[in-house]
Amino acid sequence: MRFRTAGSSSEGTERAASPGRAAAHVGLREATGEAIGRWWAPAVATVSRVRKARMFHPSGHTFVGRCEPVEDSSFAALADRLEGRVLARCSSALWRAELPWLDVLGIGLRIRPGRGPALDHQATRGDQDLLFATIRSPLTMFASPFTTDARDITGNQYWAVSPFLAEPIGRVKLRLRPVAPVHARGSRSARLRAAVDAGRAAWWLEARRTLTVGWHPVARIVLQREAAIDQAALRFDPFRTGLGIEPVGLVHAIRRAAYAASQQARPH
Repeated sequence: MRFRTAGSSSEGTERAASPGRAAAHVGLREATGEAIGRWWAPAVATVSRVRKARMFHPSGHTFVGRCEPVEDSSFAALADRLEGRVLARCSSALWRAELPWLDVLGIGLRIRPGRGPALDHQATRGDQDLLFATIRSPLTMFASPFTTDARDITGNQYWAVSPFLAEPIGRVKLRLRPVAPVHARGSRSARLRAAVDAGRAAWWLEARRTLTVGWHPVARIVLQREAAIDQAALRFDPFRTGLGIEPVGLVHAIRRAAYAASQQARPH
């Protein structure tokens, strides 16, 4: 398998204090999800306000790295747009403490094409945010704390849960599969830092068309070093779609109002 190292495209990204969100897709699932999200939003805002952090994934560790497209990918039209820099936030969903059991882990990725300085909390108009968790599907959500190895971030697979529209391919599902996880000792954060230092904190970003079963490598995500990022100011947005990978489906539609409510309620 061949892949390109990041940096062959121009930097040309424009900073923006509030990059625009993708327009909502119209469909029965999206309409249902948006209604659920609006109904759920006040509770999400309350929890975030009381917790003074995200409702889920309240604390995490941030790293910068690169995204290297697979040159011979079956989804070349998708792979070609993914070359660039990466900001990753690795976190647990339920607890602030690093409990080794009964938790769900997550990885939030911000991909920015081209060369340039390391990413910080500030988004640009060309950024693509992709959010993954150790939840295979909405149907397995409540079982996920029991199936996740909460001791090790690098050893788990992560799914984007709901599909995306990536033209000209159509609707796809995305996941992260570890390349060569490091089985180190210590706390979860210590294991993650050891993997980054060893150059082995890496995942294949894989895609498959919806209603199919075969996953195809699209890019390799490699974390290179830890980054001191303002966690309160960092705001991932599943509707930040600078690379044209647009969230669709019920779960993503729920997120539209719920994420906005959580972010507005959090400390600035």
